[in-house]
Amino acid sequence: MRIATVLATTALASVAIGAGASAAYAADQPSLSVTPSPAMPGSSVVISLSGGCTASSASATSEAFTGTVELSTGSARIYTGTATIKSAIKAGTYSIDVACPGGATSTYQFEVGTASKGAKTGLGGSVGGMNTGRIAGGIALLGVAAGGVVMLRRRRADTD
Repeated sequence: MRIATVLATTALASVAIGAGASAAYAADQPSLSVTPSPAMPGSSVVISLSGGCTASSASATSEAFTGTVELSTGSARIYTGTATIKSAIKAGTYSIDVACPGGATSTYQFEVGTASKGAKTGLGGSVGGMNTGRIAGGIALLGVAAGGVVMLRRRRADTD
């Protein structure tokens, strides 16, 4: 029984150490996000980078951007910046190169979608020819309502 206990304890300790080591390694790997995703031509996107850089700022470049984007960091060591996507860019996958002073350049991928042109619907019920019968009926109803208001006011004036 003692050997089984020792082996089980050793196995559990090995799993725990391995899980901790992989979590620590994953925390050191930088991650980048582009919001919204997919990006649309001509729109602005927010680039967020966490981990992998210890400088006060970093820069991001892409052939899809109108220029270089400076990423600044806050107290949480998350680097953020706003990029503008070129309005004439085609939909597809593009690279972002992030350079951190004193560190290496990392390359990430992001998607550019197609600009929405709105829903293709019909003209709806609000467009069409004028219905003179309905117009005449509406004018008649307004006249009757106005006449009713005048009669009610006269009656009130006579009772006062």
